[in-house]
Amino acid sequence: MKLVCFDNHILVWGIKEEASPGQEEMIPRAKAFIKHLDETHTRVLIPAVVVAEFLMRVPPDMHALVVNLFDRSFVVASFDTAAASVAARLWQTRKDQQVIQDLIRDGKTRPELRIDNLIVGTAISRKADCIYSHDHGLKAFAKDCIDVQEMPF
Repeated sequence: MKLVCFDNHILVWGIKEEASPGQEEMIPRAKAFIKHLDETHTRVLIPAVVVAEFLMRVPPDMHALVVNLFDRSFVVASFDTAAASVAARLWQTRKDQQVIQDLIRDGKTRPELRIDNLIVGTAISRKADCIYSHDHGLKAFAKDCIDVQEMPF
């Protein structure tokens, strides 16, 4: 069975039904994509760090409900020692390749890059087939390690 990983944007669009101005068309697109994956029995991996990102936009009294929904609907992956090892190696490699410095110069923040790295590390350690993300920083970390795709139309 195929296993794909989601970045936070797809969840915000498809579950929370929120979009930034100019991204409103992503809401029905994400909802249809999540439905398609369910219908094709594709398992969706959500790294715990993505759950945390998502919950930051949810009132605390709704956290238990959201966590329960995620636990029932997705494979929620903790950030464990296997993911930590992959993420640490990946960070060191991208630092040596000047990728981190280039992304910071392009406007990404160090905390954003750390989260992207943790997501990629989790997906690789769980042997996900690909990551769905629209984030160029995440794509830079994943390059040549795991396929990153934009959400299909």
